[in-house]
Amino acid sequence: MLKTRVITATVAGLVVLAVLVIGNPTAWRALAWLATVAGVVEFTTMHRAKWFGPLTLYGVLLVSLIEWFPRFFYQPAVLFLVVAIVIAVPVFSLNRVHVQSMAVHTFGALYIAVGGYSLSELRAMPMGWFWLWLLLIAVWMTDTAAYFVGRFVKGPKLLPEISPKKTISGSVGGIFGGAIGAVIFGAIAYPTYALWIYALLGAVISVFGQFGDLIESAYKRAANVKDSGKLLPGHGGMLDRIDSLLFASPFAFWIIVHGVHGWFH
Repeated sequence: MLKTRVITATVAGLVVLAVLVIGNPTAWRALAWLATVAGVVEFTTMHRAKWFGPLTLYGVLLVSLIEWFPRFFYQPAVLFLVVAIVIAVPVFSLNRVHVQSMAVHTFGALYIAVGGYSLSELRAMPMGWFWLWLLLIAVWMTDTAAYFVGRFVKGPKLLPEISPKKTISGSVGGIFGGAIGAVIFGAIAYPTYALWIYALLGAVISVFGQFGDLIESAYKRAANVKDSGKLLPGHGGMLDRIDSLLFASPFAFWIIVHGVHGWFH
């Protein structure tokens, strides 16, 4: 099991590293799109959706539209069409697909797509390589610090009804880990801003990343599954690996554009 986990992590890490080293924003957008498409398929599978094929296609189209043609998606007519589909499908399927199911899958697709879109836009902005690396490092450091601090300090559980293994100490340790990772990377790679700015950004990314992890845990618990899928041997599904990134990236993108660039540049 450990060997499989290490091999999967190594291969996946090399793929991500290769795309980042290439330095082409379009290549990164394509990788983010593939990851989110896999996430949508897992989300639909996880909830054992009736009409699996059409609902999966619907989710993939939403993800593709948002990530590759965002300006088109935000047209009022397109937004109205998305809402109309949620309402119309239960009617034309004679209620074989309930409106609740359509709403859940639409929300899931939007949640995954907006995260993927934010990852792509973060890379495409000025100094995008740096901000994307900072996001990845803050999330990875959060996971690592939360695991070790929670394991050795232990203490009260964070939300046992959602994620029984997570502790408050681990969560706090994760926030410090995200902040420290962002500070170290920022000081070395782009020492333009004060270290406290990097620390604050890393802490915020950590908090929202942990929220994303908890949200996905809640969805898995509701669906009564342990992992979102089996795409990554030893690690579960794609959503199990990118849930924190998907939730943290929109907030990180907004803060960097309107906060860091707007207030301190």
